[in-house]
Amino acid sequence: MTANRVTTVLFDFAWTLFASDSERWVGNAAASIDRALAAGEARRIAGDFAELLRRTATDPAHIARDLDPQVWGRAILAVLEQIPGVDPALASVLHETRVETIEPYADTAATLSALRDGGVRIGVVSNVGWDIRTCFARHGLDGHVDAFVLSYEVGFVKPDPRIWVAALEALDAAPGQTLMVGDHPAADGGSVSAGIPALILPMVGSPAQKRGFEHVLRLAQVPS
Repeated sequence: MTANRVTTVLFDFAWTLFASDSERWVGNAAASIDRALAAGEARRIAGDFAELLRRTATDPAHIARDLDPQVWGRAILAVLEQIPGVDPALASVLHETRVETIEPYADTAATLSALRDGGVRIGVVSNVGWDIRTCFARHGLDGHVDAFVLSYEVGFVKPDPRIWVAALEALDAAPGQTLMVGDHPAADGGSVSAGIPALILPMVGSPAQKRGFEHVLRLAQVPS
């Protein structure tokens, strides 16, 4: 990190600030169609889904999903159908119920509040084909975010540096005083091409767990 004070923190969305609980998502979806799951299968299916999305995040063949809501819906359903043990019926209900099961990590709210209280501006930069603001509003966190920079709205997909240029402009921020926080080295780490240092956190699957945001507060010199 630079010696400059961090005035702005940009966060990725999925598997950085929010995630789906595997039992609430996969377990409830399977139960709704009387599909029996083996022990640990819900967690395995959720993990496979996360890995497939991460693996294709920078694949040119999949970038279109992050630019068009209609393509996004079809692409996510196709990803779900690739998961072993997920038949079309289960894939369909998983697709239909996923958004409502997305929850903030255990330390998301406290971290966003601490940053705001410390005078740090907050942005969310996400490769996504739907309006994630609804998740923040559902959990009372929409007022913590100063700007949402979503790929399908701005027309650029991480790691294209133009998505971070759009974020800097939206927040009137300087790259040397900005920190990008995410989980994907190739996509989120691409912020360095726009002069923004990146903090890449290891994957944490369950939103009931803490995400490790104490590192963000330390870098931003904000008390936890």
